[in-house]
Amino acid sequence: MNYDILSVNFFPVTGCAFLYLFIWRNSDLEKIVKNIFYYLISICLIELATFNLENILLSTDCDKNWMVLVTCAGYILRPLMLYLYILLVLRNDHRIRIKQLLVIPLIIDALFAVSAFFTDIAYSYGADKVFRRGPLGWFSHIIMIFYLITLVVLSITQKVKKQRFEGFVILMSAIMLTMGAFMESILSNLVVMRVAIVSTLFFYYMFFQTQIYKDDMAQKKLEQAQRLEKLSVQVVTALAGTVDAKDSYTNGHSRRVAEYSEEISRRLGMDEEFCKNIYFMGLLHDIGKIGIPDNIINKSGKLTDEEYEIIKTHPVIGSEVLKKITEMPNLYCGARWHHEHFDGKGYPDGISGDEIPIEARIIAVADAYDAMSSKRSYRNALPQDKIRAEIVRVRGTQLDPKIADVMIGMIDEDTGYKMKE
Repeated sequence: MNYDILSVNFFPVTGCAFLYLFIWRNSDLEKIVKNIFYYLISICLIELATFNLENILLSTDCDKNWMVLVTCAGYILRPLMLYLYILLVLRNDHRIRIKQLLVIPLIIDALFAVSAFFTDIAYSYGADKVFRRGPLGWFSHIIMIFYLITLVVLSITQKVKKQRFEGFVILMSAIMLTMGAFMESILSNLVVMRVAIVSTLFFYYMFFQTQIYKDDMAQKKLEQAQRLEKLSVQVVTALAGTVDAKDSYTNGHSRRVAEYSEEISRRLGMDEEFCKNIYFMGLLHDIGKIGIPDNIINKSGKLTDEEYEIIKTHPVIGSEVLKKITEMPNLYCGARWHHEHFDGKGYPDGISGDEIPIEARIIAVADAYDAMSSKRSYRNALPQDKIRAEIVRVRGTQLDPKIADVMIGMIDEDTGYKMKE
């Protein structure tokens, strides 16, 4: 063979080292993409090591079984690399059966390689250490052609899926690998195929570095965030529902307080993030009532002083529960301070004015309105004019006057008294 042993090792090793460094420094790649690239680089280097080991063994008086083992390893590794390329293309395809079917030729190739220990049907080394192919010795090449054709087919299907740029990259990869295998046979130079493999890895890696791929990743992250947000709303709503279910007279109270709070926030000029967060706070403002006995929550008559003191613990209970949700660090504010008064005569902490977080001041107004516009165990819903008069009366004492004015404006617009349970 006419080959330069230095070039056979230098170019693939250098290329793999640089590629490994680039991937390691790239935090934008999907985990599955990173892992497959790492596997491919590792297999490239292992395949190169088997080639060097084979040359060392040829120059020594070793047992032929070692020669068979090293040669078989080399014949197994190249189809494995092509299979990993295909897995990279199919990374978003959840049809497991396709991936299972594509691994079958790889298993068959491995069986043929191992058969060299028992029969000369595939490969053999004679006593003269000359490598010979048996009748089925070309099977490994057939499998490589099968995988290369699969890559071409996948490039076409990617175009059908409107992923045209990736389809082009896959097609170019298949062409580069095919030309590498062909030129290696023509030139009898083992560096050609190895350089083709490493070059193709670089080629495909550059695709994952393009804006198209990054835009696709950004869209996936957005969709994931939207799914998580939807799930969060469902979980919080379900949790709020368990609180309302404790009191047969306050069904839907948490949802209405959340909706009123969100509307008040918009009228105050708050941004969408604030409005979204206060909706969650409103849903969970009474979560501490989970820790209050049902016989007190559902008592139809007037509460005793002792029972009222127990009721007054629900803001603290709720805040302690919600503080554990670290993704929304201020979620507990509404639960803890929605019973605080603007003049400092509320509970549990007796804070006043701007000391009370604005979220809690908004929820306090929404909560007061819904308490009066809903049927309770001890009375029916109050007429709208009486609710308005009561909000005017406690404006500046119990309720923040600015926020109370917003609620008064909402009441005045609701001429049909639709804003009630």
